[in-house]
Amino acid sequence: MKVLPISTTVEKDKFSLFENLKSSDFKYKENDILAISSKYVAISEGSVINLSKVKVGKEANILASQYHMDAKLAEITLRESDYIFKGVPGFLLAVSNGMLAPNAGIDKSNIPPGFVVLYPRDPFRSAETLRVKFLIEYGIRIGVLITDSRLMPTRIGTVGIAIACSGFEPVEDQRGKKDLFGKVLRVTLKAIADSLATMAVAAMGESDESTPAAIIRDTGISATNRKLSWHDMAIDTEQDIYIGGSKSLKCFPQKVRYNDRAF
Repeated sequence: MKVLPISTTVEKDKFSLFENLKSSDFKYKENDILAISSKYVAISEGSVINLSKVKVGKEANILASQYHMDAKLAEITLRESDYIFKGVPGFLLAVSNGMLAPNAGIDKSNIPPGFVVLYPRDPFRSAETLRVKFLIEYGIRIGVLITDSRLMPTRIGTVGIAIACSGFEPVEDQRGKKDLFGKVLRVTLKAIADSLATMAVAAMGESDESTPAAIIRDTGISATNRKLSWHDMAIDTEQDIYIGGSKSLKCFPQKVRYNDRAF
């Protein structure tokens, strides 16, 4: 298996993601997995917010005061989150579309001062659209993987995580198989998309590398045309060992979904 980084131009405003990937002159091949930074995808789609234009509500002010963070960032986090859990100074622990992320994945790095980048509005649709464009333009079938970096509980540093994918199954069910000693696996599912995302993120870097994409080649993963969603990669928070097993965690708020992005 090979991981090949792809360098592209630095972008600050909305642009054509496919055309930028074409202009890199990279030689794409059948069955490649194209991994792309969620931030790069979001910028291409215009999912960038000018903080000076954000109006802060009462709940955001409460959270900002409680967790010593910018009230405008707290407001955007509320709007982007399904649930908000207790956080630490500067960060809110949020769940959005089945993913647990500080500040709902909102990022201030590699974007001009005074702006933040959100997640793509519909990352699975973005991945599918890009996959189809490669099929039409190049006549090849590839998989597309939209990635982000993520902190792991109790660990130092970041790893990769899959935000969305298209063209391959994100999870491999190994239940029913036997281990080396003949014991039947009862709960094991292999996170294919997340494993590939970690490889890609390690190759792309986190700072000024200007490599927001990478090709993962010779994976041996079977292609699929099945329409995927975040439900294919996530479980309910009550079933999650980190959240459901932590009885001291309390949601705020519990019944309101902030997802209209009405700035």
